[in-house]
Amino acid sequence: MRRMMTVIAMLALGVLLGGCFASQQPLFEPGSAVPALGDGGRYATFEQVDGKDKQAEAITVKKRPDGAYDFINMQGASNAVSFHPIAGGLHVAQVKLDGDSGYGYVLFRISGNEALVVPAECDKQEQARMQALGVEIRGRYECRIDQITDAVAFFSSLKLSEPVSKMVRE
Repeated sequence: MRRMMTVIAMLALGVLLGGCFASQQPLFEPGSAVPALGDGGRYATFEQVDGKDKQAEAITVKKRPDGAYDFINMQGASNAVSFHPIAGGLHVAQVKLDGDSGYGYVLFRISGNEALVVPAECDKQEQARMQALGVEIRGRYECRIDQITDAVAFFSSLKLSEPVSKMVRE
């Protein structure tokens, strides 16, 4: 969980998002990735602080041959991120975490040169439903979703919060 938070913070995709979803194996196949950010580019990132956008670290997004992207921070650290479309015009970003930590998931609403991070917080979902779906609730801010068989349906059905951060192509 801590690594997931570090990755998200490192990518400046938002404040430490409560309720992260993670899995040991990828829930989305590489072939289902779409070029949601086009050819990539340089992005300014912003976090919502007291209702206002506060600029954070800039990142470089490079398209990879496998359909994913490399998100590279100012220090040169890189993470593989693939985007998978779901209902409502949203995309699930599947982030390869460091080492053998598996994969983390973040929802985006992408329009033109702007990509909003839309949190689906684990602790704000109906807990009985989560358990019935096989979600392993490890704590208030961590849900393991290794037992999910239909990732598109799962992410499409989550209760969403207001966007917390965004990326804007420079």
